[in-house]
Amino acid sequence: MTTLTAHIMDIAVAVLAFFIISCIIKGKLLAVQKLYLFSAICLLIWLIAINGMTITNSLGSLQVLDAITCSCSALMVVTILMTSITYTKNLMKIPRCYWLIYVLPVFTSLIVFTNPLHHLFYKHFSIYASEVRFGPLFILSGGQYYIYCILSVFIMMRYGFRNRHRRVFGQVSLYIGGLLAPLAVNVLVTLKIVYLSIAATPIAFLFTIVCHGIAVYYLNFLNIKPLALQNMVDNISEGYVILSADSCIIYSNAVFDDIFGASYQMSVNSYLNVIVDELEERKKNVIYNLLNFFDVCKQSIHAISYEQAVLGDKGKIYYSVELTPILQKYRLIGVIAMFRDVTSLKEEMKRKQQNLSRAMERERLISLGQMIGSISHNLKTPIMAISGDVKALDNLVKEYYDSIGDPEVTLEDHQEIAGEMKEWLGKIQECCSYMSDIITTVKGMATNLSTSSESEFTVEEALKRVQMFLKGKLVKNGCHLMIKDELPENTVIRGDVNNLVQVLNNLVDNACDAMEEHGGNIILTAVKEEKEVILSVRDSGPGISETVGRKLFRSMYTTKGIKGTGLGLYSSEEIVRGKFGGKMWFENNQEGGATFYAAIPMEGE
Repeated sequence: MTTLTAHIMDIAVAVLAFFIISCIIKGKLLAVQKLYLFSAICLLIWLIAINGMTITNSLGSLQVLDAITCSCSALMVVTILMTSITYTKNLMKIPRCYWLIYVLPVFTSLIVFTNPLHHLFYKHFSIYASEVRFGPLFILSGGQYYIYCILSVFIMMRYGFRNRHRRVFGQVSLYIGGLLAPLAVNVLVTLKIVYLSIAATPIAFLFTIVCHGIAVYYLNFLNIKPLALQNMVDNISEGYVILSADSCIIYSNAVFDDIFGASYQMSVNSYLNVIVDELEERKKNVIYNLLNFFDVCKQSIHAISYEQAVLGDKGKIYYSVELTPILQKYRLIGVIAMFRDVTSLKEEMKRKQQNLSRAMERERLISLGQMIGSISHNLKTPIMAISGDVKALDNLVKEYYDSIGDPEVTLEDHQEIAGEMKEWLGKIQECCSYMSDIITTVKGMATNLSTSSESEFTVEEALKRVQMFLKGKLVKNGCHLMIKDELPENTVIRGDVNNLVQVLNNLVDNACDAMEEHGGNIILTAVKEEKEVILSVRDSGPGISETVGRKLFRSMYTTKGIKGTGLGLYSSEEIVRGKFGGKMWFENNQEGGATFYAAIPMEGE
């Protein structure tokens, strides 16, 4: 070994040792960085062993040092192959089965160290190259070197051609370039085109290690995190496009290309303001909106979103478009636009709204039926009373006609008959007035059942209507409605009074059904707690089981069998939440039965 080569070796050992120490100091390493560090350590030991061979003449020491160089070269080359596999497969953790590729290098290393026992690697070892005779397994050691190097180059080249991305080409070029230097040196030496010292190969590998080290730690090329993030974004279901500050398309994923690529001429390196001039009129709206909101995003330096309708082959498709600025040192360098298909979401919301409207309408009709039943019950009594009064009047009229001309009938008798007729007419008038009040109240409520008009109303008004409309069912089930109005006088709620009446009717009606067998008191309470009116309906029925409780307030769930619709509590909860901004819940009573609550925010609180 020449003096120049020795100096190069010394410098290489010092630089490599410093490089390895600085890598370790950087802290937690990724899998690919750990592999790189191990290959660098192998090269360092290799160089130290070669330096040792230049300062000793002991045959035994030379054999050990030579075995170290052979082992380090084998382990280093297979580690470079493992690095290629880890990088191209984006592995954060290396599977155990991958470590099997180390079996052959470890086996050849053992053969070299135990050569004096079997002479399979060297038939005769000598410090003079002309006297060295190689064994049958030497070819295996040399062959694996070339195989692993060629495999590494092939894997990286295939990965680069498959991805066809500028970042990937840079990574692959740097990696392969660093690996070709030692490969070329070994080919020249093996073919005896040039004659070099044994230090030539590790020095060539020093170029590989430095090249890969710069890539890993300073250029961040071999760090798989950017590629992993890019692959993740490319595989998401939403389309996205990256725009430069001058509205040029820098990059777009496959989903975006399928939607807008060919049909809207939105390809990489094209400008939006140029594209829009070449599109047909019906498609220009998409580009105009994107340009307008792109300018807003640039000026505000904040993420913004809007909705875009696109006419497709199967009808309109709706996208939620979100534009996010890309900043570098507080300077905007571009915008990323994400296109999320929300067609299914809009259709689902529309279906839910339609179902809710149908449920509300059905519940209104049910309330109307209950109201008519209550009306018929409330009107039956005065009608029957009027019928009796008319019968009594008819008898008095006959009695009066018969008394005309009768000398025994005195003036006092005529006055008595007239007084009785007037009394019966008064009773008829009271019944008619009562029926008129009922009809007037019902007429107003029936009109409002099909409309929803918001206004201020008192809770007292709603409680009175509930008491009137459910009077018939309460009597039928043997129940008595007790109203405890503990609110301050003239407590006002903003909304539609008929909506609240509908909710309370549902709750009281359910309480009646729960107490159908034994009857009892139903307590309707209204209290004020902080800024809310709390309305509660308490019954003494069987209560609510845990299984049933989990399903309450859900559409089409009922405990009444064919007698129930499953819409009462569901629509009530929707009304309280949607119309009044409140909430509903229930609690089982310790002594039996259940209490349903509706909390409604007060107007102006």
